[in-house]
Amino acid sequence: MMNKVFVPLLICISSSAESLLLPNFVTKRSGESIRLFNRRTMSSSSTQSLDLLMTYSSTSENPPSSLGPTISDTVQKATETLEHYDILQQKFMKENPVGRGSGTSALTFLQHHLSYNDRLRMMESITKLVHLANGQRSADQSKGRILLGICAENVDEALLGIKSWVTSLSLPRGLLHGMDVDGVPISPEELGSVYVKYNTGGSMTFKELRERGIGFDSLWKPGDAVIEKYDGDFRGVYVNVELDDGVFRNFGVFPTDLWFEEEEDW
Repeated sequence: MMNKVFVPLLICISSSAESLLLPNFVTKRSGESIRLFNRRTMSSSSTQSLDLLMTYSSTSENPPSSLGPTISDTVQKATETLEHYDILQQKFMKENPVGRGSGTSALTFLQHHLSYNDRLRMMESITKLVHLANGQRSADQSKGRILLGICAENVDEALLGIKSWVTSLSLPRGLLHGMDVDGVPISPEELGSVYVKYNTGGSMTFKELRERGIGFDSLWKPGDAVIEKYDGDFRGVYVNVELDDGVFRNFGVFPTDLWFEEEEDW
């Protein structure tokens, strides 16, 4: 009789403490590039092991009683966690309507009604969904699209936000458009509050290119983003994750500094 063999296979995102060198992210102005991402070392706290699937192999027809969490279980739990925080935030906004569309209330919720553990659960859930999407996109560029929408008080806040989110989630880095008009740079002070639209699949249609006057020589590539003026009261990050199950997943807003190092007041 052949012995039963149980072979657990772990699919994970590296939790190694080994450093990871990150490439540079640049913005595009007329004839010049502005570096947003410097090469740096990412600590192990920025990545988390994700137990996505346990598979079973045996010469016996009898499988073990439990195979551990499947990919669908992991996706469902992560989705439910992020939906839970969306519901809490929307409830707070409804009960404390301040700002246009209760945008100021949404920021108050993020700043004063989330514990350190809440932030960790947000990070873990976002990471699980995004890394799964990254895997699907690496196999087929038409799948696994990630969109980020960053509402920020100023350009500096927006750039720090997109830098930390793109780096921490291992998303493609491209060019940042919208910092000039016909080759003439726009000062951050002139832009004021801004909105950054980031897309792993490219963010502009031909119609949008024509409307912005950028020209077809600037067709967008994966990881490109556009920055523009924003007059709303929301501050934070919207996240849209497209997986091959076809479920619509749009969450937020999340804290812009969600991936920053621990703050002193935590």
